[in-house]
Amino acid sequence: MMFNAQPPPEKDLPTSAQLLKSTVIAIVVAFMILIVMVLPAEYGSDPTGVGNILGLKEMGEIKMSLLDESHKESSQQNTTSSIEIDHTEEVMVNNTINKDVVEITIEPGQAIEIKLEMNSGSLVQYEWKTTKGGLNYNLHGDGYKGSQQFISYKKGRMVPSDSGELKAEFDGYHGWFWRNRENFLVTVSLQTSGDYIQIKQML
Repeated sequence: MMFNAQPPPEKDLPTSAQLLKSTVIAIVVAFMILIVMVLPAEYGSDPTGVGNILGLKEMGEIKMSLLDESHKESSQQNTTSSIEIDHTEEVMVNNTINKDVVEITIEPGQAIEIKLEMNSGSLVQYEWKTTKGGLNYNLHGDGYKGSQQFISYKKGRMVPSDSGELKAEFDGYHGWFWRNRENFLVTVSLQTSGDYIQIKQML
């Protein structure tokens, strides 16, 4: 048995004007998504202010700040901060417990990032505090290069101390981004204890 499908009446087909209108609407929607979500989340640019409300602008600013600092030469890094790391290590059954004490001095307006290389699900106990003043900070994680993974665990402004437990959501680098908004040097001391591969200053 054969069926001959009848083409739809010409009046039921979209007109050129309707197709043009749909195309314009799609372009406008895509442009709005770019302005409202993509620019704040990826580049820290928030022309509408919606990204700040949704918390996307902060994430974008962190990404751009980290990207900018990654391009600085090591010599420039050494002029803005000093860092001392005291390592101890205890090997236990089926687990490696690392303990480190890091002391960092950050100049006014400058920033520094200390990360722990961790496997997914690993746990670390931490405590940091400043000798005076407060720091803007973001405790966050980045997956290994090419993974496009990012997470913000905790953040604050002009905070003098923080402590708690950090659980890695994925394999990669997890730790602290500090920026000194005071008009004087601020020294911060970080203590970490737990299951991580290494601790390092990100360049």
